[in-house]
Amino acid sequence: MNCDLLLTWMTHVGEGSWMSFRKAAEENASGDRNPLDLSRALRVRLSDLCFTDFFVDGTRRWRMQPPTLGRLASHRDTAAFYGSRTPTLVDALQIAARVYGARIATEMLPDCPTSFRVTGEEQIFSAIANRIGAVYKPNDGTTIAESVSPIHFVLNNATTEPAPLNWTARCFDFDKRAWVDVLSQNAAWEFTPTYGSPKYYVRRRSRKLLRMSKRESLYAAAMLNGLRLIKYEMDARQLSVPLFAPLPELYARAACLCSCRPAQVVDGRLVYCDVTPEVAALLMVSAGQPHPGVTS
Repeated sequence: MNCDLLLTWMTHVGEGSWMSFRKAAEENASGDRNPLDLSRALRVRLSDLCFTDFFVDGTRRWRMQPPTLGRLASHRDTAAFYGSRTPTLVDALQIAARVYGARIATEMLPDCPTSFRVTGEEQIFSAIANRIGAVYKPNDGTTIAESVSPIHFVLNNATTEPAPLNWTARCFDFDKRAWVDVLSQNAAWEFTPTYGSPKYYVRRRSRKLLRMSKRESLYAAAMLNGLRLIKYEMDARQLSVPLFAPLPELYARAACLCSCRPAQVVDGRLVYCDVTPEVAALLMVSAGQPHPGVTS
């Protein structure tokens, strides 16, 4: 899979529909991957690493982020290059790095464009970004973590909707870690039509159905039932969540941008590396989870 070629095309186009993205991803694939699984994997990586926003404003469209040089929260002497990108812009970055005495390291990661990291004195990052016409963000991971919508706020402000007629309903069972046919209160509900995409809700004991995203519905249900999903290892600076409950999109982006690396699957959990204690605390409390300093 040539992710750099896909990223170049997306940068030239700027924005488009989910189907246009899927078609471009399939055309760039080697043919040994399920097309839908590949598109979903690429979508997660491109979103988490702040290259692209997907499903903009509740639509099935994507839009590129501007070219950005972002200093990593976990390494003050290192900045990552993400957002819109072309080979010409990469060449400009390499020239600017030489001019300011910085070093560039590249890394190839699965289902990701090539990672470019600039290492040098902190004060030169802004000058490099300005020279190549990119945005400089001194601590994007922390900034995003500070801006996420807390789950309790999402829950309290969610739109109340009637149950969709003639759609199949299921609830998420945290003990079984699966969607089940047994319907309960204070739970995440999934309604699936015969054709088309499912909708997700949280059903309160008041029997109200509150519309939200799939990921938000799971964390809202966990909050209502006092369940702990997120773990943080202070010494290792690793934040992890169960595979069945990925972080909401902006939460995942904040965690990834601490190191500008995607989450890794370890023992049934998504593990984010080099997450600072500050970002971990912001994300966990906003998600309705215990503060990382609470161990019980």
